[in-house]
Amino acid sequence: MTIFIFTLFLISGTGGFDVIGYSGGTVIIYCNHQVYGEYTKYFCKENNVRNTVKECFFIKPNQAQTTLIQKDRVFLHDFPGALTVVYRLLSLQDVGIYQCGGNGVWNYDMILKIKTDPCCMSPQTVIGYLGGAVTIGCPYPEEFKDSYKYLFKLNDQQFIQMISTMESQKDRFTISEDRSSRVVSVRLRDVREDDGGVYFCGVGIAGKSVSYYSVFPEIQLQVSAFRPAYNLQATPTVPTSVPSAERFSKNSSSSIITVCVCVALLIGGLIFYKLRCKKTGDPAYVNKRSERKGTPDTDYENDPPGNQTSISMELVYNNVELNTNRSHSSYQHLDHESREPDAVYHSLNPNAS
Repeated sequence: MTIFIFTLFLISGTGGFDVIGYSGGTVIIYCNHQVYGEYTKYFCKENNVRNTVKECFFIKPNQAQTTLIQKDRVFLHDFPGALTVVYRLLSLQDVGIYQCGGNGVWNYDMILKIKTDPCCMSPQTVIGYLGGAVTIGCPYPEEFKDSYKYLFKLNDQQFIQMISTMESQKDRFTISEDRSSRVVSVRLRDVREDDGGVYFCGVGIAGKSVSYYSVFPEIQLQVSAFRPAYNLQATPTVPTSVPSAERFSKNSSSSIITVCVCVALLIGGLIFYKLRCKKTGDPAYVNKRSERKGTPDTDYENDPPGNQTSISMELVYNNVELNTNRSHSSYQHLDHESREPDAVYHSLNPNAS
């Protein structure tokens, strides 16, 4: 089993270092040392009476670097440079004074404080789809707004760092932070099956002798091969909430409107066609009108199809003398000496009396 190594920016610090965890979360504590594998290391919780040991965890020098000592919710591991303590599923009963060290060589005191915050109390579940992208949202408490933020993945009881705000991109991960809303967003592209698992968001606090990560409740990433059916439809034709009777009514109304529009267009086309034929001044049409008796309101049901047009309110003049006083008449080859009013002539002999 290979342990991962975190890198923190060190700042000055002294004994009695405060370690802040959150209810339901995890703290990962690093007790820095310079000697590896030469003596027994320990992590202990003291009773209310100082220097009275209540419970301790030990790791012996002959235990390999890959050895992970576990007792209940505490995991202990030693590697060159630091003794690592992972304290999971924290509760208010875990508050107290703790000590890490090497037998008779070095030791550091720390005060574990457990807090609650609505942002960081409940587990999350996120669904990603193969080949797509998924975003993990990580809210954090106000007191850590100036700290570096991290995303970890749990692998065989080890927290593997995937990305942090010290870098904007790493492999298929990108990270961004909105400090006004105190949320870090991590986007994972090209989701693969082995990306599924348990992730954690956290913050890092560094000290000279003791450094730690405060990790919030878990985020379960579930990877699916197929998207739900409703995601594959851009816009449903009919809302699913509309009853079948209402859908039928809407479809019937739409059909009626379509038919009415088509009929209106057909009638308009016929009217336009007849008006156009009339405006061409077809002599046959004029002659046939002149031969019929009746008023301008005469029906033209017997006209040829091409000449059945609406009644014209205009007068038609052919070869009319400009100074004639006749009105409301149609003239063709008229006798200039004729005085009969309102007459209609067809091919008259100009010499007729």
